[in-house]
Amino acid sequence: MTTGATPEANASFTELAQRVDELRDQVAREGERSQELLRGTIDAITAFNRAGLAALVQVLRSDARGTELLYEAVDLPEVMALMASHGIIRTDLTLDVLRVVDQLRPHLLAASVNLEVVQVDGDVLTLRYNGHRPDDDVVDGIRDALLSRVGGLRVVQESADESVTSFVPISGLKVRPR
Repeated sequence: MTTGATPEANASFTELAQRVDELRDQVAREGERSQELLRGTIDAITAFNRAGLAALVQVLRSDARGTELLYEAVDLPEVMALMASHGIIRTDLTLDVLRVVDQLRPHLLAASVNLEVVQVDGDVLTLRYNGHRPDDDVVDGIRDALLSRVGGLRVVQESADESVTSFVPISGLKVRPR
C-alpha cells in the first residue's frame, strides 16, 4: 500500500472530471465482462458513498449552524455535483441543460454556432441562436442531442426572433421642409 498524495489529490475539479471521463472511455473499449464488473463496482461504491453523504447531511441539518454550513458547501460546484450525482439534492433541468450545452460547446464553436440558453421552464427549453441561425440539420442535431442527454426535457424551442430592422428607429427620423 502506498502512502502520500496521489496526483489526483491536487487536481482541480475540472481535471478530476476529465480524468473520470477518460477512464470511462477507456473502459468502454474493453470487453463486456470488464464493463459489467466496473458497473457493479461503481454501483457498490456509489451506494456506500451515498449512505455516508446522506448521514452527513442529516447530522448537519439537525443544527442551525450545520444547516448554514451545508448551504455554503452546496454553493461549491464540487459539493453540488457530488450531492446531485448521489440524488441527495435535486437539481432542476437548467443545470443539466447547461452541462450538456457545455459538452456541445466545442462542436458548436467549430460550426460557428453561437447558442444561448434563454430559459428552462419545467420541461421546455428555449434557445436563441445569436448571429446567424444554423441550417435545419444542425438545429435538429442540437435539439436531438439535448433531448437525448437531458432526462425530463420534452421540448426544445427557439426564442422569438428579436431582429432589428434598422439602426435608427423610424420615430427618430424627422423630415424638415425645404
